[in-house]
Amino acid sequence: MITIKELASELGVSPTTVSNVINGRTGKMSPETRKRIEIALVEHHYTGENRRENPKEIRLIALDFCLGEKRNVLTDPFCGALMEAVIENLREYGRYVVSDSPSGEEAILQKLEARSIEGAIVLGYEPDQCEELAKRSAKPIVFIDSGDGEYDNIGLQDREGASQMAEYLIRQGHRRIAFFVDQKEDSVCNRMRYEGFRETLRSHHLPFFEEDRYPLPLNRNLRSEIIRKFAREKAGKVCTAAFFTDDLYANEAITLMTTEGIRVPEDLSVTGFDDNIYARLSSPMLTTVRQHPEEKASEAVRMLMKRLHGEQVPVRSIHLPTELIVRDSVKNILERV
Repeated sequence: MITIKELASELGVSPTTVSNVINGRTGKMSPETRKRIEIALVEHHYTGENRRENPKEIRLIALDFCLGEKRNVLTDPFCGALMEAVIENLREYGRYVVSDSPSGEEAILQKLEARSIEGAIVLGYEPDQCEELAKRSAKPIVFIDSGDGEYDNIGLQDREGASQMAEYLIRQGHRRIAFFVDQKEDSVCNRMRYEGFRETLRSHHLPFFEEDRYPLPLNRNLRSEIIRKFAREKAGKVCTAAFFTDDLYANEAITLMTTEGIRVPEDLSVTGFDDNIYARLSSPMLTTVRQHPEEKASEAVRMLMKRLHGEQVPVRSIHLPTELIVRDSVKNILERV
């Protein structure tokens, strides 16, 4: 691993200048020099492990949730499980977590300037901004669910998972399926799930009507009205199934369908995505696509620690597999014949 002296010689600056950048003392330094040194630090994967450390120093990793207007992040089953797994995995490396829901790039970078914070794991950051953030940071960042690019990312086979679910519904006889997506419909995950769903319909020569695509707002009352309207006008009459990209919303929908006189799965089949606690608490229990936030956390920590130690990382993106979980919320309507 490169030393401060070697890095300074390579850049044609003094070791003190490099040390000042590492320790955040850049007030009197030109932006061009600071940026050049920061880029070199990232390229050489320089971390505190290259220098003599105080054994009592607490070494931290930032865990940032960039989920827009979403509230109660840590009570979300996926986010909560991810955070718990990140904490457990980092403990094995003698690191601890400092978590936040930052407002943007500058907030993330400001936190990374702290000497005790060695790097970051960032969930849900916009893909078109990841490369710039990674370049600006003097410390390694591993993204989760942020697509592919010149940055490290741990993702999911979202397209394949949604395609699996669509294929299953078609095999059960469903031909017109409503698609419900959360308010962040343009996120990588939701976009891939929509594409997988549409591609499978096309492969079976089935049409999809844009009026059957329902973006669901964060506001629960507004969300309920959209689902109730669907229940009154189309559930069981026009559409025989509804695919939700989130188990929570699928669970809510089943309850609301019941209040509107729609039985699940007798009148309408309902499916979700994630296989979290909402899928198992649903009545009937939810047919869904399973993902493992614990695996995402484990892979993210492993990749980040390789970057911190200057080890070779063979790939920049990892896409973890999904699994179709069949329960009681889908009816085989071919049996009607």
